[in-house]
Amino acid sequence: MQKKVRVAVTAIALNGLAFSTVSLADGTNQGDAAAGKAKAALCMGCHGMNGEGKAMPVGQASYPRLAGQVPAYFIKSLYDFRSGARDDVMMAAIAKGLTEPEIADLAAYYAKLK
Repeated sequence: MQKKVRVAVTAIALNGLAFSTVSLADGTNQGDAAAGKAKAALCMGCHGMNGEGKAMPVGQASYPRLAGQVPAYFIKSLYDFRSGARDDVMMAAIAKGLTEPEIADLAAYYAKLK
C-alpha cells in the first residue's frame, strides 16, 4: 500500500527577495528513509554514492551535495524541477518520474546522511 503525501508550499516576498518553504501536509515532514535509500540509486550517477556531490572541471556542470540536505528544501527543489521553475532537462525528467511519496522518502534518506 502506497502512502499519500500532500505537500504545502508557502511563498513570501521580503525586501524584493522571494522565499518559499515546503512542508508535508500530514504534519510529519518525514518520508521513509529506508525506502528513499532504495530509490537513491537513481541519483548516485551524478550526486555520488553517498550524496556527496561531484565537482566537475571548469565549464562543466557540477552536481550539488544532497547529503545532509534539509528535507523541505530537497522536496521544493524537486517540485521546482518538475514544474519548470528550475531549469534542468535531466532533473526535470527525473522529478516528473517520481511520486510525491518517493520524493519525501528521498528527502528523508538524504537528510540522514552526513
